[in-house]
Parts: sequence; C-alpha cells; structure tokens
Amino acid sequence: MNKTNQLNKLSAIRVLYVEDDTETREELQSILELYVAKLYTAKNGLEGLMLYKQYQPDIVVTDIQMPEKNGLAMAADIKAINPEQQIVVLSAYNDVEYLFHALELDISHYITKPISVEHLLNKLAEVFGHMKLAREAKQNRKLLEQYKMLVDEKAIVAKIDAQGTISYVNRHFCELSGYSEAELLGRHYLFCFEDNNQQDLLDDLKKALSENKKWQGILKKRTKGGIIYVVDVTVVAVINVDNEVEEYVALMVDMTEVYDKFERLFLDLQQDLDEHKHYLHEYGRALELGTSLCIIDTDGKIISANKNFSTLLDYRLEEMPGLSLCDLIQDSKDFKDRVLKKVTQQGFSSRVIKITGKEGLQRTLSTVIVALHNQQGEVHSLMGLSHDISESARLSEEIIESQKELIYVLGEVVENRSHETGSHTKRVALISELLALKYGLDKDYAALIKTASPLHDIGNIGLPDEILHKSGKLSDEEFQLIKKHTVLGFQLLNKLDKPLIKMAATIAHEHHEKYDGTGYPAGLSGEHIAIEARIVALADVFDVLSSRRLYKEPWSDEEIIDYMKQNKGLQFDPELVDLFLENIGEILAIRNRLAEQ
Repeated sequence: MNKTNQLNKLSAIRVLYVEDDTETREELQSILELYVAKLYTAKNGLEGLMLYKQYQPDIVVTDIQMPEKNGLAMAADIKAINPEQQIVVLSAYNDVEYLFHALELDISHYITKPISVEHLLNKLAEVFGHMKLAREAKQNRKLLEQYKMLVDEKAIVAKIDAQGTISYVNRHFCELSGYSEAELLGRHYLFCFEDNNQQDLLDDLKKALSENKKWQGILKKRTKGGIIYVVDVTVVAVINVDNEVEEYVALMVDMTEVYDKFERLFLDLQQDLDEHKHYLHEYGRALELGTSLCIIDTDGKIISANKNFSTLLDYRLEEMPGLSLCDLIQDSKDFKDRVLKKVTQQGFSSRVIKITGKEGLQRTLSTVIVALHNQQGEVHSLMGLSHDISESARLSEEIIESQKELIYVLGEVVENRSHETGSHTKRVALISELLALKYGLDKDYAALIKTASPLHDIGNIGLPDEILHKSGKLSDEEFQLIKKHTVLGFQLLNKLDKPLIKMAATIAHEHHEKYDGTGYPAGLSGEHIAIEARIVALADVFDVLSSRRLYKEPWSDEEIIDYMKQNKGLQFDPELVDLFLENIGEILAIRNRLAEQ
C-alpha cells in the first residue's frame, strides 16, 4: 500500500491529542486536522481525561511531562476505562523508567521528540489498521459463536479429538443417549455403537476420517439404558493452519421414529441390506431438502443461501448472492416495512410469504427470520429458515372453500342466538380482514380470518338467556359463567379436523386473551396468542364499544381511540393498535356502512 492510500485511512479516525507546550500543540493540531475525521486537543492529562470520557476517540496521542496530570497517569486512567484503547506516547525524555511504565500499561507506540510529522501520521495509520483488523477478527468470532449457538440449539452435536476421544457433547446429545456429559467425555467415539449389520458403515466412517474427508451416513447406537436409536450423522474434519487434523465435529439428526416406521413398512418385503440402506439415505436426503436457508443483509439483499433455497426458486446457487429477497417476495413493501423492521427490533419474525422464483415460478413458504448480531449488539444480518408449503397451501385453499358454507350456517346460529349481534359479526369480519392485510398477512390468510371471525362468540349458545341478555351489571358469579363461552366455543369447533374450522376454534378460544397475559381463559401473552385471535380481539372490542348494548350506550370515537391508546401493549398487540390508528378512516367507513338500522 502506498503512502497516499495509507494516509487516506486517517480520514475515518477520531484522535485525542494532549500536549502542554502551546507552540508544539498548535503546530501539530494544524497538521492533524487536515488528515483525521475529528481532532480533540487538551493541554494537560486532567483535561485530556475529561475529553476522553466525553468522546471516546479511536486513538490517544499524548506527551508525558505535563502539569496537573502527566501523560502516563492519564493513560493509566484511560486503560482502566478501556484496556484495549490505543495510545501513542510522545516525549523528549528517552528515559528507561518512562518506557517501562508505558510497557506496563500495555502501550507499545512510543515516539520521541522532536516529532517527525510523517512518522506520526504513518504511526497513526498503522495503529488504525491494526485496530480495524482486530475489530474484524472479533466480529468474525462473534458471528461464528452465533452460528455455533444456532447449530448447538437445533442439532445434536459432538466433537472428537484426533485420537477418536469424545471432547465435547451438547445437551441434545446427552438427552438422546441417556448419558451425562461427564460419562461421555473421554470415551472413544465408537463405544456405544450397535455393531450388528453396520460394520461396513463403521469401517467406511473410520476410513473416511483417516483420510480427513467428510462422512455422512445412518448409524445405530445404544442409549445408556440399552435402547437402540438411529441417527443421520455428518462428520467433518477441522484442519489447522498446518493442514493437520485438530478435531472432528459430528452433527446428528434423530431418525429413530422415521427408521422404525420405515422398518415396519417394509417388513414383509424382505429387502436386502443394501436396498434398505439406499432407501434410508434417500429418505434422509428428502428430509434435508425440506429446510432452506438464506442469509440477507438488513436491506433484504441476499448474502448467501444453501442449495435447497436456490433449488426451491429454480436458481443456480451462484446466482443467489446479490439478489434482493424483497424483490422476489410478492408484497415486497410490506416485507421491508414490517417484517424486516420487526426482526431488527424484536429479534425474529415468522411469516407465510409468497415468493416468485426464476421464470415466474410461484412458491408459498413458511419462513422464520432471525436477527444475527455483531459484538456491539447491532443487527449484522438476518437468517431465514423456510419450508415449502406451496402444495399444502393449494390443498388447504380447496378444502377451505368446502368449509365456508358450514361457517356461514354457524354464523347465522350465533346471530339468531344473540339479540344484540345484528351486523356485529359482519363489521368484525371486515375490520379483521383490513387489519390482517395492514399487518402484512397475505390476502388469502386475511380472507380466512374474515371468514372464521364470525364464530368468535359461538360459545354463547351454551349460556343461559337470562345471563346472556341481562341488561344490568353482571355479578362476579355470572361473569365467571360468561367467561366460559371461550372454552365452550373451542370445544364445539375443535372437534372438526378442518383448517378453517380449526382457525375459528383458535379465535373463539383466544379472543379474550390480553397481550400482557391478564386475559382469559389461559392467561396467554404476547405472540403466544395467535395473530388471528389478536386481530379479532381488537376488532371485536372496537365494535362493541361503538355499538349500543343492553348494558351500555355507544362510546364516542374520541373515547374509543383514547381507550385503544391506553391499552396498547396491555390488552392489545401494540403493533396492531398502531395499524388501527393509522387506518382509522377506513375502519370508521366500514362501521358506518354497516351501521345498525
């Protein structure tokens, strides 16, 4: 790197310069200001320490001999605040005592007076370059730790040293094997394998590891209690800078239940072992293709993706980096404005999204997006884990169409049962659909909520007329009975194993839960309450407050809006309240269009 490029680095750094000699300070100040992003100057160590605490500069440049507080005393106080702070010492005293004191403070940058400006600028560029490399290294370590944490949380993990001894196991491995961590560490990795009918696999595993290759296969092992379990294992060698094997990392997926079903299915076919293993590998491969991973930056641009994700959208793997995931999603504005914003604020978001692949290929994905943070706690990138539910979504749409007639009939039962309902369910349905769309749910899911919402109070058909239609205030005993309509509605609808009816059952059960966990019947809170129930709850309360009831007069719009604001984050989802207030004009239009005659 030439000197010009090296000095260009200085334009990004902030420097604190401490010097008691006025002439020297002013001369260097006039030069440094031409190169650095920000320069703070002080005439003694006491003043320099105050500026340091206020601005936290990248590099401190200080003289030693100064009044009030000398440079090394100031440096000691700074190191107590930030042990990694980079400090350059300037002094006309080439004294061994000062040098040793500077070394004790972990100060390795020392320039004697008279000062060469070129030497000082080059030193600053050198120090900043080292700082940048150190920060990048820390950031990479942080990202690796997060990836390890993600793998450790979701997978069964073990490490084996170069001699074949188990050196690490995670909690999932202990739970699956029945052994404690202490019982596993130090044992040979083959100690608990079930040898029958898999010696060829074990020989292949050992051969692959001896050649430092990756190995993948299905293995049987025995738990501490002697029970056989089956795992899909991937083992890779970890190589150091000298190209030597340091350890092996094994990632496992519990395939026991799948394997048992497979054996029962083919019990009568008497297939030989080779064909049996072939089908197991094919089944494992099919399971692997079920999960697709994509990493994007905070603007939605794809940083990397696995082969599953690229294949899902009919792209080649090398075509994915640089594409905008937002542009591929059908409702890209909502994805940017709501999903990415929610992930960066709350750490995660789950959505059903419709996405367009290459050549217009349409897919429906169930996606969980998780924020990955750097060492400063800032969101560095986002990881998306997706499952293709396109076929399930298509089939569900067909099934749901056949269930709508049943919903309409049940809705009429609810209306006929309650004298106070009238157009209440129609208004709640339309307002719920509007809020679902504004929240970012796709139009098909919003339509499902609209269709299912009229059954939110279906449990009322199990309540006595004298309580349901009482004009006065309910007693505590009567209110406890009223609360049972949520459970009655759920029990009635949940008997039918149909998607739309299941959604209606969830709404009936949870539409009186509160965001802070103080609702009924189960005391659910936050996103543990289904989104469809949170939406219908807000629409229902709004319409009830707007309407005349036997026990109350309608509230004014101002009173209702104040109530919503006061109960934001308490009774209602705060994001939904914001959307409600932002779209109050459309909501009032729905209410007025379907007003009671």
